[in-house]
Amino acid sequence: MIESTFTLISFILIGVGLLSPTLDFTILKGKKIVSPYITLLGLGASGIILLFLSIVKFGQSTAPIYGGMLQVGFYEMFLSLIITIGAILVTIASLSGVKYWPTSPSFYSLLSLGVLGSYFLISVGDFVLLIGAWALVSVISYVMVGLKKNRASAEGAAKYALMGILASVLLLYGIAILYGMTEDTSLSMISTLAGTRELMLVLSLVFLVSAFGFKIGIVPFHGWLPDVYGKVHPALIAFLTGVVTVGVVGLIVKILFPLAAIVGDQWPILIGLLSIFTMTFGNIVALIQRNFQRMMAYSSIAHMGYIFVGSAAALSAGRAVGLQGIVLHLGSYAFAKIGLFIFLAYILRKGLSVQLDDLKGLSRSMPIVSVAIGIILLNLIGIPPLLGFWSKLYLFSAGIEVTPWLVLIAIINSGISVGYYIRPIRYMFFEKGSDAPNERLKDSEPMTILIASILLIAGGLILPLIAPYLIP
Repeated sequence: MIESTFTLISFILIGVGLLSPTLDFTILKGKKIVSPYITLLGLGASGIILLFLSIVKFGQSTAPIYGGMLQVGFYEMFLSLIITIGAILVTIASLSGVKYWPTSPSFYSLLSLGVLGSYFLISVGDFVLLIGAWALVSVISYVMVGLKKNRASAEGAAKYALMGILASVLLLYGIAILYGMTEDTSLSMISTLAGTRELMLVLSLVFLVSAFGFKIGIVPFHGWLPDVYGKVHPALIAFLTGVVTVGVVGLIVKILFPLAAIVGDQWPILIGLLSIFTMTFGNIVALIQRNFQRMMAYSSIAHMGYIFVGSAAALSAGRAVGLQGIVLHLGSYAFAKIGLFIFLAYILRKGLSVQLDDLKGLSRSMPIVSVAIGIILLNLIGIPPLLGFWSKLYLFSAGIEVTPWLVLIAIINSGISVGYYIRPIRYMFFEKGSDAPNERLKDSEPMTILIASILLIAGGLILPLIAPYLIP
């Protein structure tokens, strides 16, 4: 049943990806735009199927399908559901903005195929499929970043593609070494390498960690991220944060399982050091930003550092709790960042800039949007009972016994982040500013922002109850 339903989801998303541009570009020829509605139908159908599969696989470990090419369990279904909800939010938000771009049919086609590629990344059970899914998601991301057809998009796409190609090469090197040692492409065969050819194994792990680091913006592999997240149109970045990042981090977690059996004590320390550099750099640089979008770009770097706190614990005694914390944090991060970048797209469309000074007094003209953004920012700080509080609690509690020094630094970094997350709230509610256009709740962006904030509240109440079942 799982195999047939996964096949159905694949056909739905491929069909949507091919049908959207065909209808708008060739049949309707721009007279009527139907791509977003077809995309919403396809994503909605996929989400319903995934919800059903999540119930069926609740609390179950992974099981192979397609001859072991994919490994599917409750963890994979849950993350796929997060990706689907994120993609639906991005699509809804586009109805008042991106929908009217000349490149909008391409946007919806790429979004659907990117969702499918992210499903494969999360569920991968074989390195051959991993390479294919990685290439699919990478190419879609590069093209997506350039869809706005302006200088910022062109520069961002070029830099993103160059760094992405380097990451892909490193990934291939790491996989090639593992294949040379095992003559098997199954991910499960990694665990058989314990104690064999240690130098080559370490070299392979270095390549893999570097490839993943480039993809999600871990310091020192972060160089592309501020220019892409900080300059490219925010509606496009919402896709990267809510879909692509979740898929890549889900893959990292997936590979941690076979690696956990063979890494030595030095690897949690190495991952912990990467976490410290990433958190500290991201938070300190975000603290001095006056541009809200660049602030959120560096904030994204910092949050990858928090996720690596859980990774360090996952490679040690706190393995299960650390991985559960990563999954919860992915949900918190995805919905919060989608809400924030859609907010930035909204104020740009309303004639404001993304400078923090333009947020002054915004609550007077956009009260509901301002409250929703305030909730999202408090979630990123980690205020209870929001989902961000629980995700950080799981991440930090996982490492408190095995890497207490890392948790202490993470808590200090969370304190630093309060300084810049509170600033937009202060500007919106407690500062006087020039009159901004009144919010229109029938616009798609305010609706999306409100839904994202509600998801963070509901997630904080519900997801901690099912967290123990995410990693059986």
